[in-house]
Amino acid sequence: MGAIYQKYGLTDESSFERFFKSNYHLALLVALRYVKSEQIADDIVQEVFVALWQKRDELTIRTSLKSYLLNMVRNRSLNYLRDEKQMDEITESAVPAELIDDPNDDFSQEELAVHITKAIDELPAQCKKVFQLAYHERLTYNEIASTLNLSKNTIKTQMGIAYKMIRFKLSAYFLNLFSFSFRRRKK
Repeated sequence: MGAIYQKYGLTDESSFERFFKSNYHLALLVALRYVKSEQIADDIVQEVFVALWQKRDELTIRTSLKSYLLNMVRNRSLNYLRDEKQMDEITESAVPAELIDDPNDDFSQEELAVHITKAIDELPAQCKKVFQLAYHERLTYNEIASTLNLSKNTIKTQMGIAYKMIRFKLSAYFLNLFSFSFRRRKK
């Protein structure tokens, strides 16, 4: 086992599998930023994880393993587009220059999306259903009330609970992000 993997606590297949499970969704979001097909993005992410495992004894990682993984996903996605001669489909809005040029990009937008998704998934069942109808289906409170056979006041209450719980879950993320940023600057 490579020393780099021991540094990150990935000493066996089960620990690598935990790393895979905790970072797969974020890696998929990074790939989807470039390639618009979920199947192709999934293939790219799978290839990257396989390559990380197969080359574990040869790698030299100067950043965190997570950043290295996400940079690999970004590079493989761009390579896919180049190989498929689809680079002309990439616009500046799809791939901001700072993402290509900055090797220390921490992919905070995708990570935030993962935290938001997790916060929504952790909502109570009824609250989650109401929230998803409002934001994913773009239904009004009246339409949600009609769909779920509930009163409009119940929908308002459920949305209030959802907002409060999501804000609470995300406040911990932003607090950690803020304290991490502050510690980095202080050094």
